[in-house]
Amino acid sequence: MATCAMSTTDQALAFAVKAIRRAEMGKGKAALAWVLQKEPDNVVAWLWMCDCLEQTEAKQECFRRVSALNPFK
Repeated sequence: MATCAMSTTDQALAFAVKAIRRAEMGKGKAALAWVLQKEPDNVVAWLWMCDCLEQTEAKQECFRRVSALNPFK
């Protein structure tokens, strides 16, 4: 990941959440993309990714992935 060297997906996810809460969507999105590359089934990362996306269709795709992965359906 270019914005910050991360050693674990948990650290990258925490970095992404902090960035998103500071309205630094680009940094958050980059960190989440890295997490999802490593862990494509990470429901939490997909939910946060929805906050970084502007297009309705892209947001819907994130929610579809979350729905498909959610073990509590």
